[in-house]
Amino acid sequence: MTKQLSKLQQLDNIKETIIAKNICPELAAGATQLVFGDGNPDADMVFIGEAPGKNEDLKGLPFVGAAGKFLDEMLGTIGLERKDIYITNIVKYRPPNNRDPLPTEKEAFLPFLRSQLEVIAPKLVVTLGRHS
Repeated sequence: MTKQLSKLQQLDNIKETIIAKNICPELAAGATQLVFGDGNPDADMVFIGEAPGKNEDLKGLPFVGAAGKFLDEMLGTIGLERKDIYITNIVKYRPPNNRDPLPTEKEAFLPFLRSQLEVIAPKLVVTLGRHS
């Protein structure tokens, strides 16, 4: 009998698939690392941003810069913390010079974002930014 993969294992498989398939190689080449997502895989609420910035690229985690601090403050006002939510971006690599993600880049990562959402199965999805 095959054991069902945990949500964390399923999310890790999605991340590894992005790397193995070399999605958006030009973005990957200019980035420090893939910024996949972070948080509670059983969260009722998922936040989706557009793409990692410089701080996120360096740390490998979404929303750790100024926008992340603001998000943490907003979560606090509604009685939530990072451990209560899951957060990710449409585009998983930092675009050069923090430019807006291109439509082709968003299209390339969209199936993986959908897979993340299928695994987490949140009750609410909150989009952040102009491109999410």
